[in-house]
Amino acid sequence: MTAMTKYALLSATVLLSLVVVAPAATSNGNEFALAYVEAKTPAARKAVVDDAQGRPHFFRYLQIMEMEPVKEDGHDGLRITAFEPSSYLDVKFTVMMTVSLSLLKSDPVSKVGDAIAVTGKLIGFDPKQNAIVLESPIVRHKDRLSPKVGKELLGEVNPGATFYSYTEGPRPVKLEFRDRDLLVHRDEVLAKGGPKGWMEFLEKEIAKRKQQRAAGGAKEGGQR
Repeated sequence: MTAMTKYALLSATVLLSLVVVAPAATSNGNEFALAYVEAKTPAARKAVVDDAQGRPHFFRYLQIMEMEPVKEDGHDGLRITAFEPSSYLDVKFTVMMTVSLSLLKSDPVSKVGDAIAVTGKLIGFDPKQNAIVLESPIVRHKDRLSPKVGKELLGEVNPGATFYSYTEGPRPVKLEFRDRDLLVHRDEVLAKGGPKGWMEFLEKEIAKRKQQRAAGGAKEGGQR
C-alpha cells in the first residue's frame, strides 16, 4: 500500500467519523407546525412528521398554557403545554435541565400566559391532544407573543375567550380556547360533510360541552 493510498484511506475515515458524530442541524419548529396543519391528507401529515422526527427544532412565541411541577428520577422539573400561534397546535415537553429551570424561575418568573423560546428534539405528534411532542427541551429565552396571536391571548389566558371562528357554513360558529381540541377533527369532518358538516359538528360538540360544564357547576354549587 502506497503512502498516497494510506493518506486517502485515513482522510476518508476522518471524514466519515465527522459525519457520524456531527450533531443534527436545528430546524425551525414554527415552520414545521405550519407545514403540518397545511398538509391536506393524513399521508401528507405523516410525511411531514417522519421527515422532522428525531431532529432538534427551535420554536419561538410558545405561549405557556399549562405548567405543572414534576419529579423524574429524583429531580424536579416542569411539565409544560404551550401554544404555537401560527398553527393553533399545542407543544408538550418537560423541562428538566437546571439552566432552563433557572431561566424560567428568574425575575420575572415565567407563568401561564407568558411566552418562551424552546429547542427540543421532535419525537412525534399526538393527534388525540393535537400536540407536537418534544424531548430534552432547552429554554433559550423568554419571548414575546407572536403578532399572529388573537387579542384574547395577549394577556393571561381566558379559557372562555374566542379562539377560532368558522364562517363558511350556513351559520357562523365560535370556538372557545378550552375547546380547541375539537380542531383535531377538522379535516376528517370537512372531507365527509363539507362546510355544513363541520359547522354542525362544532355546534353539536360545543352544546354538549356547555351542558356538561353547567351540570358540573350545579353539582359543585349543591355540595357547598
